[in-house]
Amino acid sequence: MITLLVMIFVFMIVFGILGFCLRLTGGVLKLVCKILFLLPVGILCAALGVAFCCTLILIPLGIACFKLTGSLFSAVI
Repeated sequence: MITLLVMIFVFMIVFGILGFCLRLTGGVLKLVCKILFLLPVGILCAALGVAFCCTLILIPLGIACFKLTGSLFSAVI
């Protein structure tokens, strides 16, 4: 009976530590993916916004690119 309780206690400790490590690893991977993907896409979208705003016809598209850039940068933070 005591060995069963000890085994359950050990499993709870091991799974608790493993769950914490996986949560921490998932957070780090999420941050790395955001920095590696969203940051360059945001910079590219801002550059396209500047290029589109230089033309008279594409100014609304340039403004939309700037709005998208703002949402991408706010998702990184």
